[in-house]
Formats: sequence, structure tokens, C-alpha cells
Amino acid sequence: MKKILTTLFVIIISVGLSSNTTAQVVQEGDITAGGGLTFTTGVSGASGEIGIGGNGSYSITDEIRAGGEIVYYLGDFGFTVFNIEGHYIFQNEDDLVIYGLAGIGIWRWSAFGLSTSTSGLNLGAGLEYELDSITLFGEAKLSTIGGTPIGLSGGVRFRL
Repeated sequence: MKKILTTLFVIIISVGLSSNTTAQVVQEGDITAGGGLTFTTGVSGASGEIGIGGNGSYSITDEIRAGGEIVYYLGDFGFTVFNIEGHYIFQNEDDLVIYGLAGIGIWRWSAFGLSTSTSGLNLGAGLEYELDSITLFGEAKLSTIGGTPIGLSGGVRFRL
């Protein structure tokens, strides 16, 4: 799975570096908010979990965004993930945005009245496709939290 994620990331970088921008989707000063579903491959050998999340971002420049995300997973352990991330936009053309992402994640578990938390780094890639008033997005993210889980997310974002 790591090879697939690495290959996807290299392809996204290659496409982004070889394209010429025309009509930009993301522009400096843009603020977005949205939500969607996330699937993670599990932590420390646990089975995969499905989560519901919300996210938001601010475009510092036409190529760089900063954002945050919170995801609540619906499984047995009831864990929540908080991510603070930066996006570097490789392609920002017509209705398509392709970006790499890096950030910090804080995972919090609670079960049977006990709770614990841990943190780690995130690395991944994503894409957005802009429709009239909404933007569809998909992301693949690798995290350094126990067992190195891979998260796949998809949903919608709105420009505020």
C-alpha cells in the first residue's frame, strides 16, 4: 500500500510540475469549509474504521494553504483525530486542483472510561474538482501513528 501511495504522489508531482496554469481555482485569501467521510486502515493492527469529519482552510498564496481537520471515527474505540496541515498546490487549472499535504495529527482514543492520546506526522496528496457552488475532494494520507495507518477521505468543500 505504501508503494501505491508513493507512486500516486510522484504522479501528482509530475503532472503538477508539467502543467501551465490558466484559470486558477484556488486564489490567495480563499477560505473553505466542508466535510466528508474517511476510511483508515487501522492503528497497530486493528481493523479499518470509518469516520465523519469536517475541515477548513485558508489560502496564504495561490500555491500554499493552511488548514485544520477533525474526524470522529465510529468504531469500537471511539477515537477522534485532529490534523493541522499545509497544502502545496501543484496544479491549479480550470476546475482541477492537485496538491501535496504535510502536517501534524493528534489522535485521541477513549474506551471503557479510559482515554489516551498520541501524535504523529501526516504526509499525503489530494485533489479537488470544482462544480458550480461546491468543490468535491479526495485525499490519501499516511500517518506515523502506531502501525502507520493510511487514510482515504472524500467529501465536499464550500468557498466562504
